Amino acid sequence: MRISLRIIAVLFTLLSAGYAGPPLNRRVLIVYDRQSPDSRKVALYYGRSRKIPTPNLCAVEVPTDPSGRTVEKAQYLRAIRDPIRACLQRVGREQILYIVLSYIRPNAMTIAGSTLTYYGIDSYLSDIWDVYLSGNRDQPPVPVSPHPYYVNNRARDSVFFPFMSFAEMRDKPGAPLIYAVWRLDGPTPKIAQSLVDKAIRAEAAHGPKGQACIDERRDPVTFPDEGYFAGDWDLYRAAEFLRKAGISVLEDQRDTEFGTPPSPNCPNAALYAGWYKMKHYNDAFQWNDGAIGFHMDSLSAHSVRDGESWAANALQRGITVTSGAMNEPYLAGLPRPSGIFHDLLAGSNVGDALLRNTRYLKWMIVNVGDPLYTPFTGGVRRKEWRKE
Repeated sequence: MRISLRIIAVLFTLLSAGYAGPPLNRRVLIVYDRQSPDSRKVALYYGRSRKIPTPNLCAVEVPTDPSGRTVEKAQYLRAIRDPIRACLQRVGREQILYIVLSYIRPNAMTIAGSTLTYYGIDSYLSDIWDVYLSGNRDQPPVPVSPHPYYVNNRARDSVFFPFMSFAEMRDKPGAPLIYAVWRLDGPTPKIAQSLVDKAIRAEAAHGPKGQACIDERRDPVTFPDEGYFAGDWDLYRAAEFLRKAGISVLEDQRDTEFGTPPSPNCPNAALYAGWYKMKHYNDAFQWNDGAIGFHMDSLSAHSVRDGESWAANALQRGITVTSGAMNEPYLAGLPRPSGIFHDLLAGSNVGDALLRNTRYLKWMIVNVGDPLYTPFTGGVRRKEWRKE
């Protein structure tokens, strides 16, 4: 079933909010590993597909441990951060909004003396100029403050702020220089390239086809919006927004996951969010072109290429966009589904929606896909849910 085109309002665009800056494809920096033919191939493919200017390609030489997953912080600074800083200075660091890592390992960094095993390289690159966390200090064991673009919606009270694009925020005088960092990655280079193709096809079809599947652990309405109940409140509101926007929603409030009886499977999937079994994927989904989905568990993106992680398996089976944690983020550090779907329905691209609804930088989250992908161009106009 195609998400109804009648509820897509082409007149409601980001321009209606007063933003008329440079085209977003000119505001992407593509980073690739010059030592890897696959990394360069994916980078060039993405650049051609989205018409990203050739000067916006940035070559680095990435060291890794034998597993390909990890670098020490000193290596990250020398071989990853500093070369990307130089590229940003060359093309204009205020010009760039999105940094896309093209089929690059590693995704994890070790910090000597830290109480945690790993930190996310992608999340560190989001604050590459150290403006969110000043100087060269590292996060405490748990971050204490949201980043500047994060919006603190209140799911239980149904208080959701109007969407503001990342470009609009960043182009304000004195705006902090943070970035949305994404990966074109997956089990194979071909899958990494296909993320671009599927996003573009879905945009051409005026949105992804299919239903939304929301997997809560319980009906939260009698519980406070705190602790683990906060996760169910986020999912509950996500289902509500999608349903009121005219999208078919399969909502499961059992403590079993989709694909584990008595919970159903999720065929014909366009959108998904749910939880909770750690570092595990049930083969219960049929992903359509443009499908966006993420699983709220502490190791959902431990690897995006192989192993048991939810993200790696979803990418193998055809999802277009996913997000997850490469190490323990705690619930407060996971992407928030209610705000993400709220902003996507308002016309956001996935790069903005995920950054705006993920609380911390220099932490644990990995986003995989094309950040320019805009599933509902122009936004879905429904007064029932656009409560602003």
